[in-house]
Amino acid sequence: MPVALINPFVVPTDKEEEFLRAWNETTRVFSSTPGFIETHLHKNASVGVGRFQYINIAFWESADAWNSSRGSYKPEEESIPGVEHYPGIFQEVIAAKSLREVNWRMSL
Repeated sequence: MPVALINPFVVPTDKEEEFLRAWNETTRVFSSTPGFIETHLHKNASVGVGRFQYINIAFWESADAWNSSRGSYKPEEESIPGVEHYPGIFQEVIAAKSLREVNWRMSL
């Protein structure tokens, strides 16, 4: 069963460029790892609200696939001074889609 890695980051303002470069390299490495499906990095659009400036949401074929990938590569962004991260693996419990999308597709 696919799982979602949800990893919020605290990134000091003066470390954002370094963080993004490191995250791109981590994505390059993990995207070729068995079990990787996709990833999306989101930036907090609510200036001054919330603790986390970035949240990574990635999908893996299984928790084992994600755990395996971690054994072979330590992401560079974890070594940047001041950057904190809180990864967790989650299984989907409830899914919902926009009714507008469902209605649009039904009208085709």
